[in-house]
Amino acid sequence: MEPMKNTIIIPDIHGRTFWKEAIPYVEAGIPCIFLGDYVDPFEDEDISGLDALKNLREILAFSQRYKDRVTMLLGNHDLSYLGDPWGLWTVYADRFCYEWADVLSELFNENVGMFSLCAYRNVGGKPFLFSHAGMHPVWVDWCGLFDDVDKNDAQALATKVDELFRESLQTDERTEFMDALAMVGAIHGGSSFAGSMVWADIREYDDVEGCFTQVFGHTAQKNTTDGTWDGPYSVGNNICVDCGECFYLDDEGLLRFLDADRAVRV
Repeated sequence: MEPMKNTIIIPDIHGRTFWKEAIPYVEAGIPCIFLGDYVDPFEDEDISGLDALKNLREILAFSQRYKDRVTMLLGNHDLSYLGDPWGLWTVYADRFCYEWADVLSELFNENVGMFSLCAYRNVGGKPFLFSHAGMHPVWVDWCGLFDDVDKNDAQALATKVDELFRESLQTDERTEFMDALAMVGAIHGGSSFAGSMVWADIREYDDVEGCFTQVFGHTAQKNTTDGTWDGPYSVGNNICVDCGECFYLDDEGLLRFLDADRAVRV
């Protein structure tokens, strides 16, 4: 018997259309979570900035149509287009699409209320925290914005992040939360020990074991030699699924490939 699909997970898009594999499942009532980074395609994938823009419009329309089932998270590439006071992002933005930046900026800002930065789910009695790059415990401690919540409680962290994000959207001033999100680890050219929840790299999670499972993207699991995709990579209970395909959690909380009846080996 095929496992029951509980939550579909769609990692970094960057103009790709693999997300459409999830459409019939969402239409059938299964919720899904996009992990962010919808634009700024890779040069070797023959996807133009305009292609990525059109793809984002399709995703937004899809999300609006099934807003009770679709959760859209933001990634570092997406935040680059929010403009001031988030403008520091373009310093680090790789492949920033200057040609369509004005249109993308307008699109993201007009629809920013549809997005979040993380999501909590309890699946099979197990707590899961979804974000673009994962909430590294060093970043959580260093930024000093989560001292009033239980840092071992995934739901409490998700609630706090949403509160900080919504507050930041209501001001024209730079906030502490914006500064915290801009923390970039040395792996990506920054000066922090670990990046923020939109910048952390799975390689920064060495020996990190949390009280809940984190599922995120951001670090492409791509073979730079031949361009093929490797499977998900995990460190402890931190799982990076930036693999160019969709996944799902079954009712027992087991991560599986959407296009095949097989569990992910992590």
